[in-house]
Order: sequence, then structure tokens, then C-alpha cells
Amino acid sequence: MLHEHAVQERSKGLLVLVGSAVAAGVIMEVRRDRTPAAPSASAPIALSAPESSVALPPPRVATRAELAATLATLEARARGPAGDDTHPWALAHGLVAFGPRFQTQSGKRAVDVMASFAEQRGVGGKNLWLFPRRKDASLVEPHKHLLIKTMLESGVGLDEKFTTSTGAQITLRTLVQDARSEAALPADDTAWHDAAWTLSAMHSADELGLTAPAGALSTDALAVAALARLETDNHVVTSYAGPLETAFEPGSSLREAKAKKTGIYGHSCGGMHLVQAVLSTNARADAARKSRTHKQLGVLLFRYESERLTLIKLLQAHPDQGLLLRVQRLKLYGHLVETLTLARSLGYLDESTEGGKKLWQLALHAAADLVDVVRELDAGGVYLRLDAIRAEREQTYLDLVGDACHGIRGLRRAIAILDGKDGG
Repeated sequence: MLHEHAVQERSKGLLVLVGSAVAAGVIMEVRRDRTPAAPSASAPIALSAPESSVALPPPRVATRAELAATLATLEARARGPAGDDTHPWALAHGLVAFGPRFQTQSGKRAVDVMASFAEQRGVGGKNLWLFPRRKDASLVEPHKHLLIKTMLESGVGLDEKFTTSTGAQITLRTLVQDARSEAALPADDTAWHDAAWTLSAMHSADELGLTAPAGALSTDALAVAALARLETDNHVVTSYAGPLETAFEPGSSLREAKAKKTGIYGHSCGGMHLVQAVLSTNARADAARKSRTHKQLGVLLFRYESERLTLIKLLQAHPDQGLLLRVQRLKLYGHLVETLTLARSLGYLDESTEGGKKLWQLALHAAADLVDVVRELDAGGVYLRLDAIRAEREQTYLDLVGDACHGIRGLRRAIAILDGKDGG
């Protein structure tokens, strides 16, 4: 979501790197269909580190104390910007990080402010309470059904009453039922890029015993389709047969997919939200579907190794663009920890099996990487200059806020698991 600000000399290099890093596959926007294409570089950035650079740091496992300290840091840095009264998207991420009683910067309940943006819209002959993607200058719901999905997952009650901007009284139950009334099987890529939030919302409603409206799309039908779509979109990864070190070099199928935003790389946040939705809705499926879901989790092993390597090499080659690249590391590691701890809580990571051990080890490695990148961001005072960052490139600001909140949820689950709890 790169706005047309006057580009200062210092930011020109960043914008060039954005163009090259998109081709290298490290930039993942909140919502690409609202984002003008970033300028492309005159020459692609080499992914190999210069000879004088230090050796690539191997994955490690962080201590529980490190995880707890990082969690505390992220909570302190994200709470304020996540409470932005003017942006329901930010407030939804506040709920992800801090739960249903999270308050805005003005002291209001975040859920009250979020619900006030609901608008009645005619769909199929019915007047439904739904959320716009934007309202004036406010970022409301860049992914359809994100707000109700987040309310449900954070524990907001179905019969909570809210007041809209028109003064009408509605409940979360009404919002959920109206969302389900408009839900349909995705018919194109744009719809599929929203489907993760719709599917997760439907699943959460089912878990609460809420009966879907007559004739509405069933959760199971969308879950089956979503698993098939994930398999299809992950094919660009599963079909790659080259060396890890050249996965995103010019000419590779993975680099091309990321540059063109196809397959799993066409989804926001690297498709992690689609993975999470598929995990949740297939956890109690039959053995065949459960096995297929397990295989998609295994894809994350290669993605972690290859994407981590690419980001480290880019950072070594271009230390002057450290902020942009560290933000992308925050996104990758925060979402990985969130996804894998969810998988663990759903029973997918059985450590009595070799696959389960590897996936849990991956979660611990990603958590340590998250610790490291948060330490680097904090040492640079990044969260103390969010206003300046927002003025220069709003997408970076949004990533710093939203991805911090996903990292908070992932770290909290990881600590709970290490403490012998379920991590849910």
C-alpha cells in the first residue's frame, strides 16, 4: 500500500530494493490489489552474500527467558499503534495480541469501535450487516470477514451488543450470520486470497454451536476446497527440485512465482493464514484429509530454510536497507511461530514421530529468529519512530504493527507449550 508521497533522497534506495526484493520474493503486502506496483530496479540484487560477509548464522533454539522478554517487548511496542481508533484493521490485530478486552488509544473498547464501522448492504435481496474494505481514510477490512473472524477467535460473545455509526443496535451473532449469508465458494484468485478469513470465521462459529442460515455455504465444503487450493498453490514449492542455495536466484520457478505473485506467494503473509484455516478445519477430518493436511505443513520446512537464507543474504549484501529486510523477517518468523504453535495445539505435531519432531524444532528455530529480529528492531529504535516510518511508507508501518501482533500470539502459545500447557 505504497502511497504517493514525495520521495526523499534517502528513500529512493529503499524503493529500488522493494522492486528487487519483490522479485526475490521477500515482500508480502497487506493487500496487493490496493497497492501500486513498486518501482523496479535497473538491475536485480544478487542474492549471494559478498565474500567479506560473515558466515550465515545457523538456526538456534532460544531460551524460555528470551521468549518471555521478546514477548514483553513486542507487547509494549505494539499496544499503542494497535489501538488506533481510526483503523479497525489495527484494532483487530490488537485483539489478536491482547484479547477481547483490548482498548483503543482513546480508552474505548476496541470491539465497539470495530463494530461501529459495519454498514448495511443489499446482497441477494437481503440487507446484510457487513464491513467495507475502507471507509474514508480508515483501513477497515482489507480481507473479507477479518473482523468477525478475529472477534470470534479472541472470545467476544455472540450476544455482545454494538452500536453502528447510524445508531442501529446489532450483535456479533448478527454480524456472523450476515457474513455467512454472503459467503460463497471462491471463483477467482482475488476471492481465494480472502477465503482464509472467511473459513476461519465459519469454523469458529461452528465451534460455538451457531447454526448457519438456511442455504448458506457449509464450512466443510469450503474446508475441502481450501485444502485442495492450498495443495495447488503450494505446488510451486513442492515441485522445486533445485538446491536450497539457488531457490530464489534469477531463472528459478520460485523466484518467478514470487515476482508474479502466483501460487502460495499470491496470498498475503506468504499464505500462512490459509494454512492456519486449513489446519483448523481439517483437524477432525477423516484420515485421508488429515494426511493431506500434514503434507502441507511439511512444506513449511523448506520454506523456512529457503526464505530465511534469502533474507539473511539480502541483509548481508544490503545493510543500508536493514529496516525493510528486518520487517520481512518479522513477518516470516512471527507467522511461522503462530502457525506451528496452532498446529501443535490441534494435535498435528506429534513428537513421537520424526515429522512431528522436525516441525516442532522448526517452530523453536523460528521463535529464536523472531527473538533476534525483534532485538535488532528495538536496538534501532524502530518502534519509537513509527510516525516517521508511516509518513515515508505506510506498508512498512502496517507490517511493523500487524506482524508484531501475530508474533505476540505465536510467542504466547510457544511459552504456554514449553510450560506444559496446550498453547491454545
